[in-house]
Amino acid sequence: MRRADIDKILYTQLIIARMGEKELMNWWNTDIAYEMGGADFLKRLLGDTLAPLSAGEGILKAARLKESQLINDMPDNQNVYTLFRPEPDVDIAVEERLRYFKRYPETLPEEIAQILDPKKDWRPDQLADLIEPEKDPESTGSSFGKEVQKTVGLGMADIIINMASIVKKNEKGRYVLCYYREV
Repeated sequence: MRRADIDKILYTQLIIARMGEKELMNWWNTDIAYEMGGADFLKRLLGDTLAPLSAGEGILKAARLKESQLINDMPDNQNVYTLFRPEPDVDIAVEERLRYFKRYPETLPEEIAQILDPKKDWRPDQLADLIEPEKDPESTGSSFGKEVQKTVGLGMADIIINMASIVKKNEKGRYVLCYYREV
């Protein structure tokens, strides 16, 4: 997988993870990326450079936990992949990329740094506007969320962006899982 695609996936995940914090959409019970929340503590503990990256790691873990809880309720959930629980090779590549940025923070792309800036007072609509799929993806509602079809020939970064474009429309306080199944 190309590095640009991995960065695009990480960027997209961070947008939705930041959007889901309790100060904004309240999908997960964290406020670690906010200056008045956990970001100040992380800054004192880790310094200005590593604190935002650690906050990013924290909000991604909170989002994964939420999705894991929802997936566990699904029957036949072995081949279910989501925005924060993509296929294993993608998940590993994103985690390695985040570790790389923690080791070499000067290489962090500006767009990712802006998402993680604890001084930026984001509104949900501002974050949602950052996700622009090439076309609106189709999904089928289920009792477990919204299932999208994995389109043949579509790259993994585009699949993640498509799922995020559906998730960004979720209501405050109500996270609806967007997923696909590998057949």
